[in-house]
Amino acid sequence: MKLELINLTKQYGNFTALDHVNITFTEGIYGILGANGAGKSTMMNLLTDNIPRTEGQILFDGTDILKLGRDFRRVLGYMPQQQGYYEHMTAQTFLSYMADLKAIPKKQARAEIEKLLEITNLSDVRHKKLGGYSGGMKQRVLLAQALLGDPKVVILDEPTAGLDPKERIRIRNFIADLSRERIILLATHIVSDIESISDQILMMKKGRVVGMDRPDRLIENVAQEVRESVVPGHFSLEDVYLYYLGE
Repeated sequence: MKLELINLTKQYGNFTALDHVNITFTEGIYGILGANGAGKSTMMNLLTDNIPRTEGQILFDGTDILKLGRDFRRVLGYMPQQQGYYEHMTAQTFLSYMADLKAIPKKQARAEIEKLLEITNLSDVRHKKLGGYSGGMKQRVLLAQALLGDPKVVILDEPTAGLDPKERIRIRNFIADLSRERIILLATHIVSDIESISDQILMMKKGRVVGMDRPDRLIENVAQEVRESVVPGHFSLEDVYLYYLGE
């Protein structure tokens, strides 16, 4: 399984939000780090075909996702950073509705919803309306809907935003367990969310990928460039992130 970005570019007038990005993703977890405006969400929106690209290709197993159309959407799970909610719906109703949109058979959908409500710690409030949910609870509902249908490509934009530390660890561990035979792209600005679970880290700045490697290699390479010794607790991925931001 392979997801390829070839010269992927998005421009808004004279502003380049994503600048000729070339990446090949295979099975595993890819943490995407960057400040606001780095191009993370733009890349996510292009991968989900929510916005048109200016230039380049996105290939899934050798075929452009625009040509695959619905066949690609069937293997895609997407959790946006923000989404309008059907405030009058309960979590149970919302997930059932999303399962219908994804054309998941009823019996399969019921089993998946039951499992996902338990994993996201929402079983006890499944019949409470979303309008009464906290921000963290809404994030968990969004994560659950992204995982309906057992997708092979999972795109998560700030999945732990609004979660308390205990919930963040729970969701982070769950994402790590999902990575077998899946491509998971996790965009965030919270370094600790991806440092321990990512197979590869992408550093983004001003629409470009300015660094990509395993977390330990990124730390070692940047430490050598700034002539710092790599001692546990002395140089971290946070330092690498600040380095690539120019700070």
